[in-house]
Amino acid sequence: MKRIMLVVMAAAVAAGSPAAAPEQVARVVSGELKEARASWWGFEKEDATRALQAAIDSRVPRLIVDDTGAPWITDRLTLVSDQEIVFEKGVEVLAKKGAFTGKSDSLFSLVCVTNVTLRGPGATLRMRRADYDAAPYAKAEWRHVLNIRSSVNVKILGLTLAESGGDGVYLGCAKGGAPNVGIHIKDVVCDKNYRQGISVISAEDLLIENTVMRETAGTPPAAGIDFEPNHERERLKNCVMRDCLTVSNQGDGYDFYVPQLTGASEPLAIRIENCTSSGDRFAVRITTGNSPEQAVRGTMTFTGCRFENAQRSGVGIARKPASGASLAFERCVIAGCAAGAPGTPDIHLSNRVEDELPVGGIRLDRLMIMSPIERPWIAWQNNTTVVEPVADLEGTVTVEQAGIRREIALTPEWANKMFPPRFTVRVPRVAPDLANARVVDREEGIQKLSPLRLRRAGTYVFHAAAGREVVLVGQHSQVGRYAPATKPLLVRSPVGKVVQKVALPAFRGQAEIRFVPDVGGFYTLEVDAGANAFALLSANVPVALDVTKKAANLIASTGSLFVPVPPGTGVFAIGAAGEGDGEAVKVTVLDPSGAKVWTKDNITQIERFTATDGQGSSGGIWQVKLERPGAGAFEDFHVEALGVPGYLFLNRNRYW
Repeated sequence: MKRIMLVVMAAAVAAGSPAAAPEQVARVVSGELKEARASWWGFEKEDATRALQAAIDSRVPRLIVDDTGAPWITDRLTLVSDQEIVFEKGVEVLAKKGAFTGKSDSLFSLVCVTNVTLRGPGATLRMRRADYDAAPYAKAEWRHVLNIRSSVNVKILGLTLAESGGDGVYLGCAKGGAPNVGIHIKDVVCDKNYRQGISVISAEDLLIENTVMRETAGTPPAAGIDFEPNHERERLKNCVMRDCLTVSNQGDGYDFYVPQLTGASEPLAIRIENCTSSGDRFAVRITTGNSPEQAVRGTMTFTGCRFENAQRSGVGIARKPASGASLAFERCVIAGCAAGAPGTPDIHLSNRVEDELPVGGIRLDRLMIMSPIERPWIAWQNNTTVVEPVADLEGTVTVEQAGIRREIALTPEWANKMFPPRFTVRVPRVAPDLANARVVDREEGIQKLSPLRLRRAGTYVFHAAAGREVVLVGQHSQVGRYAPATKPLLVRSPVGKVVQKVALPAFRGQAEIRFVPDVGGFYTLEVDAGANAFALLSANVPVALDVTKKAANLIASTGSLFVPVPPGTGVFAIGAAGEGDGEAVKVTVLDPSGAKVWTKDNITQIERFTATDGQGSSGGIWQVKLERPGAGAFEDFHVEALGVPGYLFLNRNRYW
């Protein structure tokens, strides 16, 4: 102990600060003092990291970061268990300029700690958001003010958390996946952070009170607060927000993106009480998985909340089926949202392309909607094969538009009238029968393919003959400013065994897959480009996009796909949809003779060519031509085939 005391004293003296108090430090180290001032370890205006970290590492039960008249300029700091840190009024802990070059470098890290309190009414923990968004910094979204992972009994009280290169507060998991338990955030201001005011990845017994999350901007989601688990084993259990405010965020105010949680996950238990959103993109947006297996269960309740002046809809609910978590809005108010957009509803319900169940399981209990203009107050955007109306929507709503008030009871009859079926003919997906497929290959050697860019992840299927070399050439391309993906391209044999792994090339670079299969049959190429895109450019074998389970996700690329229709086919359909706000595509369908049978421009939500009247009875190769839309953004879009085997071929002369 004596040796440790002398080392700490020597470090304090070496700091050269007139505020250093080595004799007091010695009393802390000996255990005599249970409260200390950080300046006892010295204070240097240019870089106070060493002194402040030494003060923390002393493990004194109560540490006061005192007001020295200048900011505590620091690099990364790591906190310890069983400690209260009090930041005096007026104190500013400021990120050192030129530091935090690592993508996940945070100002304060609390990893697997217990019993920690950070208290500081009138104090600020500030980073340098603008610096991290330009060279020489690598683009990243994890430079948080407070990086809290797998910790227990942590209190954040009264602080302003500003201008991070990530989140004001990040509640994530350390290795092993343990949730944060017993986190209390009160009287905090999250100001001008880069990605989120607060991110909640995994938490149990979380209480956030009287906290402001404002002016988040920089990288998506850019929300006030975002609840977004990364794995199904994580949880959002007994999470309560009370008397909080999100305001003027580039993204949504209260964002709940939980499709990673499934029916096997810990059920949700989330309650939002007397909270307000003002001037955010959406005030509230909720996204879950869609099937009974994929959708998390539990409860989400908003009570006494006010959602005002959102740039878009006040509330957005995506993919959530009636079989998933119950969702209730009790005595809430939606006021003045999307005021300049007569076609935008106050409540926006939506399905994604791969969904099979309608949105449902929603109770609107004495909800008040106020709008200066007359328009539909609720609408459903159906981007999938779902044809049923919204399911299990109940409650009572008061709608006041242009000074006229009306009361609406949400009965099944009202829902059927409000949400009529999108398509009158149901066309199912057809299970492929590859064992009996007839392969047609009218080309020789390597041939060009339609260079359609697959977005994020997807699967190609190709046929290979035993002993004959397979050649596939593809290209990796960047979308926006997203970082490159790291997962390799995987080739699987007909029995699912990985036979080749090929690294994704650099952006605009090409990947070449060459191998000689031991057995013939249908192989797959699995692609995961992260947020970016990948396109097969050429091949010497028949190859198709796999849409047997869901539509192909494509982005900003033109070309043709080919759909073999077996003779005797009755009803079949080609579906297409844009994505997001105003993202569109133009689609033209041509029959085997080359005659144009259907065309639709500016497709945003799902549109479908449905072949009837014997159009498919003679079979043949149908062409789906994809082009830039006449209006709207040409970005993400989706294409699928129903009623026929779900393969979209990239070359007219090679198929099965």
